[in-house]
Amino acid sequence: MDVLAEVMRLLRIQGQLYGRLEFTAPWGFEFPGDKGICLMVTRGSCFLGVDTHALIPLVGGDFVFLPAPHSYSLRSGPEIPVRSVHTVTSDEEFRRVRLITRGGGGIPTSLIAGCFRFATPESEWLVKYLPPILRVSASEAHSSPWFQSTLQFLATELAQELPGASVIVDRLAEVLFVQAMRAWIQFPCLEENPSWLRGLADPQIGEALHRMYAEPERAWTVPDLARVASMSRSAFATRFREVVGDTPLDHLTQWRMVHAASLMCENRSLTLAAIAAAVGYNSESAFGKVFRRVIGVSPGQYRQDHQRDAKQTGTPRKIEPSITLTEGMASRQKVRFGS
Repeated sequence: MDVLAEVMRLLRIQGQLYGRLEFTAPWGFEFPGDKGICLMVTRGSCFLGVDTHALIPLVGGDFVFLPAPHSYSLRSGPEIPVRSVHTVTSDEEFRRVRLITRGGGGIPTSLIAGCFRFATPESEWLVKYLPPILRVSASEAHSSPWFQSTLQFLATELAQELPGASVIVDRLAEVLFVQAMRAWIQFPCLEENPSWLRGLADPQIGEALHRMYAEPERAWTVPDLARVASMSRSAFATRFREVVGDTPLDHLTQWRMVHAASLMCENRSLTLAAIAAAVGYNSESAFGKVFRRVIGVSPGQYRQDHQRDAKQTGTPRKIEPSITLTEGMASRQKVRFGS
């Protein structure tokens, strides 16, 4: 089972293009968070601040995904003070022109910025277990050789109004997001916060997670999972909580409910009893109680909500992730990027 592919199938994201940021040194701004943020540096360099994390230097070719920051800042240098971006533009003006241009006339920096929201309760559960910062640099040895060209291609598509541009940008953004997650699994930050990506990067815990995700219907116990990881029960339980951020069985329960929610969206003909059995529950009643606790609504209500969404839009809600950076392009607001 390709766990990353399965997770991306469940991680549904909706959003819109923030636009282009063109700054000249010295400059520094703070931006509101509480949503997914995507940043791509197309020229120059800057420093990124995310909540209480240390400043991160960014250069041209860097791609950063912030799943759920409370706020974040960008500045030309580490000592530069920041002010709210709302002091230089309103939300309404930014939506209209999709451009912020400010600075002191020094060295220029250009960025593409997008914001997203996570469309479903199960997506929000997955986000909870993502690292707070996912970063890939085209200059790093482990980045794919096509990564820089993908960034350039995306910027070019956004700068033009060619037919099909929005579809191309959506797909490219998905590719960059998956690449960021793949790079984190392959080259994790050892001091990062607990997350399921960190768990997948751990050779022993990762093996247990693969089996857990692939067989949610199995009556797993902690000793069973410890044997899969080739660890003692106590060592496994301690290590799992350290790298994932939850106990093995709590994590399994939450994964089962996320998987069940996906099954409801994918196959309307499946009965709730069949879905319960597919995630390891013999009792539909017991399954329903756990589903409500984890997802926030009953299985029946969740299915009704999904069917109502499908009727309103005329199509079933997508299961594949959709990082939509181009909402509003139909208004023909031309977005141009610096060279």
